[in-house]
Amino acid sequence: MSRIELDSVTKRFGDGTIAVSSLDLAVGDGELLVLVGPSGCGKTTALRMVAGLEEVTSGTIRIDGQVVNDLEPRHRDIAMVFQSYALYPHLSVFDNMAFSLKYRKINRGEIRRRVLEAARVLELEPYLLRKPRQLSGGQRQRVAMGRAIVRQPRAFLMDEPLSNLDAKLRVQMRAEIGQLQRSLGITTIYVTHDQTEAMTLGTKVAVISGGLLQQLASPAELYRRPANLFVAGFIGSPPMNLIDATLELGGATALSDAVPGTGPVVVFGPHQLPVPPSVLDEHPGLENYLGGEIVLGIRPEHLSDATLAPSADAGSVIELPIRLREELGSEVHVHGEIGTIAHTEAGAADDVRSLATLIGKMDPRTKVAVGDTAQLTVDCDQLHFFDPVTGASIRN
Repeated sequence: MSRIELDSVTKRFGDGTIAVSSLDLAVGDGELLVLVGPSGCGKTTALRMVAGLEEVTSGTIRIDGQVVNDLEPRHRDIAMVFQSYALYPHLSVFDNMAFSLKYRKINRGEIRRRVLEAARVLELEPYLLRKPRQLSGGQRQRVAMGRAIVRQPRAFLMDEPLSNLDAKLRVQMRAEIGQLQRSLGITTIYVTHDQTEAMTLGTKVAVISGGLLQQLASPAELYRRPANLFVAGFIGSPPMNLIDATLELGGATALSDAVPGTGPVVVFGPHQLPVPPSVLDEHPGLENYLGGEIVLGIRPEHLSDATLAPSADAGSVIELPIRLREELGSEVHVHGEIGTIAHTEAGAADDVRSLATLIGKMDPRTKVAVGDTAQLTVDCDQLHFFDPVTGASIRN
């Protein structure tokens, strides 16, 4: 087992493009860390630097405390699983899995033992004599993983291993990879652009954008306390509603005087919502935004049909014209028109106006239909606030 550390790792290509900038990561022994972000964000480049397939421009990579910047890939004792299965088409499943062991001149008895054990774990025993063309996509991916497992490496590096599979098989393989990693206890770095994969697989998740680490946290922490607007808009499906708003004092004279019914309110378009004391406690910096612009975050699942919960606080109910209804069976997504929101750009003489939409994830019993003006209840205890200039979350 091993620990992998990246200390201020940067990759700059010959044309000056910076793919990864001052990346700091630590992957504990037996941990599964997921690197997630949009295409071109630098996550695969970071993985390839750990593998030794890309040179590090600056910074340090350590495996078990040993600096490996100048160590060849074959001497790092790590195994990669790629997006493409990279199987030898003329070799059987057994020989594909055994190939690296034969190259390292492991004795035949040990090779057979390791391959049969990996095949048992991956449920590949009936297919050991088949060629890759006789296998399904999921079976080929298992063979690729088996080839990595038999090496008994210090760490696994997985680069979008499920992206070539259909949706149903991807869900199945995702569960199998998670279970396999936990049972083997091998340190793993997993790269994906799919936030669902990231949230369900990772012990920790590193969100990357533009070569920069945006946040490193547990899946639950990323969801509950996103560090900035990028993370808030990237994690969650549908993503968090992010709305230009203003923070006003309401019935209190200061945030410290806020009590239910008199505290500050957040105003967007023709709507306003109370900011509960629990949210103020978690966002003490809101004092600095009174009377000014702020970005309000509301997750779709924190909106509900007010008619299904008539006891809801009237102050947390907003009325929106519904422009779209999406049926998903177990839930319904509704798109409501907030209205025209005015905000002033720095240095601009006139207001910039935009028509904003709010997405709600509803109980399938809702009768809300396109064309309705629906009453939606907002769970105000779950409000998020961000700085409109820096995009940073306003929290403790």
